[in-house]
Amino acid sequence: MDLPRLTTHDSRLTSAAVVFLSVCALVLVFVGLFEWDVPLARFVHSFYPPAVSVPHPWLVLFSDLGDRLGKGESLALLSLVLLAVGYGFTDQQWKDAGRQSLVAHGLVAAGATILKHTIGRPRPKFIDTSHFEFSPAGGSGWDSFPSGHASAAFAVATVLAAKFPRVRWPLFAVAMAIAASRVVRGSHYPTDVAGGVVFGCVMGMIAVHPWREWRTAAETALCWIAPFLVATLAFVWTVTQLPAKDSITQSLVCGGWMLTLAGLAGHVAWRVRSSWCPAWLSGSLVRALMGVGLGMATGSLFVATAALVACAAHWLEGLHGQALSMADVPVEGRMVVAEGLFVVAVLALLAASYLLKGLVPI
Repeated sequence: MDLPRLTTHDSRLTSAAVVFLSVCALVLVFVGLFEWDVPLARFVHSFYPPAVSVPHPWLVLFSDLGDRLGKGESLALLSLVLLAVGYGFTDQQWKDAGRQSLVAHGLVAAGATILKHTIGRPRPKFIDTSHFEFSPAGGSGWDSFPSGHASAAFAVATVLAAKFPRVRWPLFAVAMAIAASRVVRGSHYPTDVAGGVVFGCVMGMIAVHPWREWRTAAETALCWIAPFLVATLAFVWTVTQLPAKDSITQSLVCGGWMLTLAGLAGHVAWRVRSSWCPAWLSGSLVRALMGVGLGMATGSLFVATAALVACAAHWLEGLHGQALSMADVPVEGRMVVAEGLFVVAVLALLAASYLLKGLVPI
C-alpha cells in the first residue's frame, strides 16, 4: 500500500513547516551553545601563556593550520586553481566550481564583515577584562560574531560539495576542522563558529543556484545544516557534563538507547526489503528515530528537545518522496558494506555518549 501523495497545497505547507522547525532547532542550538561560550573560552585559554609557559605543539599546529587554510587568500587561490583547470581542460563542471566558489566567498566576505561590525561582539581575549560588552562599530577586537574563517570555509565547501558530491564529506570535514580551530586558537566562541557555519552554508547554497531561487536555496541550506549543528550541541554537552545519577536522567538515557537501537533495526529492515516491513516505514522516519534517540542518550532534556525538533523537520521533508520503496533496489555488496559501516557508526556514537561524559573538565 502506497502512502498518500501530497497535493501542491499540502506540499507548500510541509515545506514551510520544515523550514520553521529547522529554524527553531537552530535557535535551540545557539541558546544551548551560548551557555558554554565563556567556560569553553576560559578552558582554551588555560592551554596558552600566561597560564602555561609553552602551549602544546599539536595545539599550535592545529590552530595555525586552520588559520592558514581558512584565510581568504587560500580559499581564493583554490577557486582560481579550479577555474584554471576548468579552462585548461575545457571542463564546465570545474569552471562552475571555481566561479561559484568565488561568488560564495565574495558574498560571505561582504556579509560577514557587515555583521561583525554591526553586532560588535568582543573576542574571547576580553573575557577577563571589564570590557565584555557589545560595541557595534567598535573596531578591532569587537568583531567576533560570526567567524569569518568558518563562514568562508563552509561557503566554499558547500559549493564544491554540490559540484563534486563524491568528495562532499571530506570537504565538509576539512571545513569543520577549520571552524573548530578557531575555538581551539581562542579567536572565537562556539556560537561565533556556529553562526559562521550557518551563514557560510546559506551563502554557498545561494551561489550554486540561480539568483531567482535564492530563497529556496537559503531554506534548503537551513534545513540541511540544522541536524549537524544539533549533533555539535550534543557533543559539546556530552564532553562538558559529568554523568548524572538522578532517575530522570537515567530514564532519558535508557530511553535514548532503546529508541536508537529500534530506529537502527528499522533502518536495516527498510534497506534490505524485509517482507514484514510495514508500508509506513521510511528512511526519513527511522533516521529521525535514531536522531532523537541519540539526543536523549546525552541525558539532557534540552538536547533531546533540539534533536526532536530537527528530526521532525527531517521526517517531514521525507514525506515529499515517501512513496519510493526499497523493494526494487537490489542488495549489492557495496550496499552491504555501507550499511555495515553505518550500523557500526551509530553504535559508536551511542558508546561515545557514555564514554566521553565529562571529558572536558569545566
